[in-house]
Amino acid sequence: MAINYEGIGNLREDYKNEQRIAAQVGLITDPSLVLKMYLMLTESSIPFSSDTVIEAKEFIKKEIKDKRLDPLTGMGFAILSENMLNVVRYDTKYPIVLRNQLYDYNETFASAKPLDIRDDGSFCIWEFSIAEHERNAWEIYLDSRRSKSDKEQYLRSFIEGPLGIHGQPIKTAIPLAVYD
Repeated sequence: MAINYEGIGNLREDYKNEQRIAAQVGLITDPSLVLKMYLMLTESSIPFSSDTVIEAKEFIKKEIKDKRLDPLTGMGFAILSENMLNVVRYDTKYPIVLRNQLYDYNETFASAKPLDIRDDGSFCIWEFSIAEHERNAWEIYLDSRRSKSDKEQYLRSFIEGPLGIHGQPIKTAIPLAVYD
C-alpha cells in the first residue's frame, strides 16, 4: 500500500516551531518527594518571572499535601513553561516507567488545573530533550548501589541551554519500509 502524503503531516500555515532553552531552578523538596525543577523557555518568554517559579513550587507542595499528587519513588523532575507545568515521577512498582501529571495555568497558579495526558499529550518535543537527560541520569542511578551519594548525584544532574537538534541534519539508520 502506498503512503498518501497529502493526508498526513499537514499543520496550520501560521505554526512556528520556536527553539526552547532549558534552565535549572533548583530542587523542590518535600519529606516524601524531591523534584529537580527546570524552566523551559522560548526567546520571547525571557525574562521569566521568579514569582511564577516560587508559585509553581508551592503549588506542587500543596498538590502533594492534599494527596492529589502521588510521590511514588520520591524522586523525579518538573518542567515549567509559559502556561504548563509537567511534574514527572518514577513509578514505585516499575521504576523504569515515568508517571507524569500535566497542569495548565494562566499567569498564576490560582487558575491551575490538571490535564489528562490522553487528551493533551505527555511531553512536547522540546521536553523530550530534558526527559532524555533525566532518563540517562535515572538509569545511572538505577545501576548504582542507590546510596545517599548516588541519590545526591542524580539530584545534582541537570541539562541546561538550547534543546533539540535545530539546524542539524537527521540521520536515518534504515530505509523507509511500508508494512500493511
